[in-house]
Amino acid sequence: MRNIRRSSFLSAAAGALAIAVLSGCGGTAPAAAPDGPVEITFSSWLKGSADVVEAYNAAQDEVHVTFQEVPTSADNYPQLSNQVKAKTAPDVITVEYPRVAEMATQGVLKDITKEAGGLVSKEFSPSIQSLVNFGGATWGVPLDAGVLQMYYRADLFEKYGIEVPTTWDEYSAAAAKVAAADPKVRLASSPAADPALLAGFAWQHGAQWSSLDGDAWTVSIDDEATVEAMNVQQELLGAKLLWTEDAPVLQQKQTDGQLLSVISGAWYGGALMSSFGDQAGKWRVAPLPSNSDKPASAMYGGSTFGISSTSDKAEAGVKFIQWMTTTEAGMEARLSGKSSVFPVNETARAAAFKAFDPSFFGGQDIYEVAGEGLESIPEGWVWGPATVTTFTSLVDSATKVKEGTATIADGLPAAQTATVEDLKNRGIAVK
Repeated sequence: MRNIRRSSFLSAAAGALAIAVLSGCGGTAPAAAPDGPVEITFSSWLKGSADVVEAYNAAQDEVHVTFQEVPTSADNYPQLSNQVKAKTAPDVITVEYPRVAEMATQGVLKDITKEAGGLVSKEFSPSIQSLVNFGGATWGVPLDAGVLQMYYRADLFEKYGIEVPTTWDEYSAAAAKVAAADPKVRLASSPAADPALLAGFAWQHGAQWSSLDGDAWTVSIDDEATVEAMNVQQELLGAKLLWTEDAPVLQQKQTDGQLLSVISGAWYGGALMSSFGDQAGKWRVAPLPSNSDKPASAMYGGSTFGISSTSDKAEAGVKFIQWMTTTEAGMEARLSGKSSVFPVNETARAAAFKAFDPSFFGGQDIYEVAGEGLESIPEGWVWGPATVTTFTSLVDSATKVKEGTATIADGLPAAQTATVEDLKNRGIAVK
């Protein structure tokens, strides 16, 4: 993570977060040209984005959008940072929830409270608003929720006599049964090297890694709830009930029927259809196993759309964003691009229900499962501005975890220390 010091970005006098923006990104200039549509640019790697742009341009003539495809989410953030410095950033940008605070504190995102604050408060639930609103400002407009759930091979569950687990205890028992039946098969893979998934499990257990208290951030990565969540995964890993190989090997095992389930976000349905088309009709979706008899989920991914700090076309950009995130037409266009995005706006979600072809999942309404999961997500989670540092530290610890010389929970104190130090080094107040 870049060690960029942002002095004066917390304003105690205002009692809220204030982001130090780059020079030349002041007030929004009048966007409309008298002789034609407003020209804006939009960058994203999300499935269906090109289809959305094409449909929007055809639907109206006030704003014309030029699409700039980004290869992957990993390419997105360094590219945006460089573009902002060069003042060549697109007007509308895509930012995942864990990166919103980081992009705001680094001066990449524009404060769009004026243009989009009312939209966010009206069209999205409080638990989702907290992911884009902090410090008294709005930094993005939500698209989807990567609700954590379990994708599983129904045919292989039947073969091995596995009931769909609803709790982590049942999940552990199912994993043991599968491993005992065939040493070449496992119920799932370990999340030890996936910090975003570990964060989701902590969230499910009621943890809150970051919070903004007045003019300072509080960091609580190694709290009791997180340790409890990590211990659940550690027990599975220690008993060798989960695969620990890297992605290419796991994909081959999934192809060969040696990996029976995948815990991932609601967006993963589209990835399954793209990568395992020959397994159509065999996959199903179930709620994430809970740590109690009460359902509980969390989020693993999910994206927002914001305005770059160098753009002077925020009003036009938000018009396009509103169409993408809250209208039937916008969602229908995205779904035509083979996306399985789970919209958090109710109107867009209803359109997604109608547009999505459920045949790959044996006719199951996977959006209904995601909807139930969304309602069970504990409120209050906030992604802090040093999430990348947190994730990097946890990844560094994963090597020892896989070697068996450390536990997943052992890496939490180091992640806590690294995160706090990074915030302080960047001039961000920490309690």
